[in-house]
Amino acid sequence: MALSTFHLVQTLKNSPAAFRRRFRRDRTESLSHGDPLFKVHYLGTEKIFSLDLEQAQDAISRLLESAPGKLGKEHALVVRPRYVEVKELSTGRQLTKSFLQDIAYCASDSTRPNVFLYICRQRGQQLLCRVFWCSRAERARDMTACLARSFQRALSDWQDGANSVQREPPPRKEEPPVTPTPASRSLTLPSSLGKARWRKRSSLSPSPLSTTMRRSSVSDSRPSH
Repeated sequence: MALSTFHLVQTLKNSPAAFRRRFRRDRTESLSHGDPLFKVHYLGTEKIFSLDLEQAQDAISRLLESAPGKLGKEHALVVRPRYVEVKELSTGRQLTKSFLQDIAYCASDSTRPNVFLYICRQRGQQLLCRVFWCSRAERARDMTACLARSFQRALSDWQDGANSVQREPPPRKEEPPVTPTPASRSLTLPSSLGKARWRKRSSLSPSPLSTTMRRSSVSDSRPSH
């Protein structure tokens, strides 16, 4: 097993340059998943306190001074639809992640054309300046243009979503059916109900006036002695 591993390592070392380039291309495709990927050297991050360009220039100077004379491993800056991430190219380990809505500024440095930077807002409203070194100045400009397109696309998607929400009519509330209560049913009585009671009452209990007149008529009809 160890011998086969040794032969594999020797074969990879002695492989042609085309094979090595194809291996690296497959590696970058597995990291990008179809999104724009740029090979850069990630110099680091510095805290700043405003969007003043002088503070960004000071941050670039400090990071360049602390960087070694020979840049080490390469990194991959991947522009996703909603965020930007930096990964180690060899291992794929994620180093930083910044959402587009938190990025306030990005540009290639005018005095150092190989330097690309962007300023993002961290939790607690802290501003961070992330600095990258590109092997070519054209790559730094391409990264700036790519991020600008991503900002515009994200803004258009947000505006389309807000307009679609405004166009939708509010849901109509369904009113429950009105059912008559027992009290409302007892308010309406038949018109014949009172007449029937009045006729029954008049037949059973005559009025006092008719009783007096009947008595007087009876007394007048009696013969006198």
